[in-house]
Amino acid sequence: MKYFSLAGILLVVFLTGSCASYPANVSGEGRLIPDDFAGIVHAGWTRSQEEYNHLEYLGAKWILHTFSWSSIEPNQGEWDFQRYDDLVDTALASGVKVLGVLAYDVRWIHDENPSRYIPSDKLPFYLEYVRRTVEHFRGRVDAWCIWNEPNTTRFWTGTNEGFFELTRQAADVVKETDSGVILLGGAVNRGYFGLPEKFIRGLFESGAMDKVDGVAFHPYELNPARSLTLYEKFRKIVSDYGFEDKIWITEAGYPTGGRYPTKINEKRFPEYVVKTWINLAAAGSNMLLWYQMFDPVERDKDDSEDFFGLVRSNRDYTSKGAEAFRLCAQYLSGSICYTQIPRQYTPDSLPGSINTYWFESSSGGALVLWNNGAGSAQVNMRLPGTNHTMHDIVTGSTSPISTPIAVTRVPVFITWQGANE
Repeated sequence: MKYFSLAGILLVVFLTGSCASYPANVSGEGRLIPDDFAGIVHAGWTRSQEEYNHLEYLGAKWILHTFSWSSIEPNQGEWDFQRYDDLVDTALASGVKVLGVLAYDVRWIHDENPSRYIPSDKLPFYLEYVRRTVEHFRGRVDAWCIWNEPNTTRFWTGTNEGFFELTRQAADVVKETDSGVILLGGAVNRGYFGLPEKFIRGLFESGAMDKVDGVAFHPYELNPARSLTLYEKFRKIVSDYGFEDKIWITEAGYPTGGRYPTKINEKRFPEYVVKTWINLAAAGSNMLLWYQMFDPVERDKDDSEDFFGLVRSNRDYTSKGAEAFRLCAQYLSGSICYTQIPRQYTPDSLPGSINTYWFESSSGGALVLWNNGAGSAQVNMRLPGTNHTMHDIVTGSTSPISTPIAVTRVPVFITWQGANE
């Protein structure tokens, strides 16, 4: 990959606060961010024109939903796809791709209450649900994922080996039914003590992942830097099995309330959205599905699940982090990302505490900077192209660039139009 030509750019930095020393993360090789990189979990359920107009505005190309077995076959032999037909057909008509999760158990296979696992003697019933569902939506659903967060007892209470066998056989059924559909496995998150490495390696070494096209991952963490570190650790593990470039982030996000340890102040949510989006795109993820679109209208102050939304609710589209998501999806999808300005164009005075991401597209470019050190850095610059614009990641408002620019922990988001010579 050629270097991005930066003739005409000049950075002059004056520090106004103390600044920690960080190693420069310089890379001359860019990463192509897919055009359809961005999506949103649980979006589209209202099927309203208002919601789909907003999805288009946000640049969301995918939605993810669980095609719940208990909804599709509530009683043995009684099949009902209507609610999912409506969802999928509305998404298709709006040009939005669908990723479906094949999960969980149903009451009627258990002697007692459902407990988030499939007994081995009842596995054929699950496989029949998989077969019928994939067949019913063949050509309409773009990708499937087998289960969700099976490394946690919240979603899987059986043995590891039992889940590996479920995945292996389900993958066989999906590919026999729709050989061209994208199939993901895994969908793991971190546990209380870090990544479930033994579980991840067991998935691959058991043969469960032999027929999947990618591995899904949920890098939930306390902040964007830790999320990136978790992603890199995960990539190192799956690289042993040839999957380092086949990682799909099918959930990522931060609650702005409740009791989860990953809870953040809502004022910092847009900052975390931009940093997480860019970190994972630059690291090579194939997609990023943000969890999730809406907070419920009535929120339980103790339940973090009620506070992940990019917007307030399906009755109030006020942005919590949606404008930050939109900027990334609109201006960075389909571009080539460089994790730093090439060193030969970077002045010696640029401190290592500043993260710099340069994006090249056929129509122009973007530059996103933030400071990991204390205080701020004052930056003067000239950029290639025309129509240089500063974007507010909280409100989405725009303004002409005025220098010097104060670079703090809050990302500075700049775009321009025209040739990048």
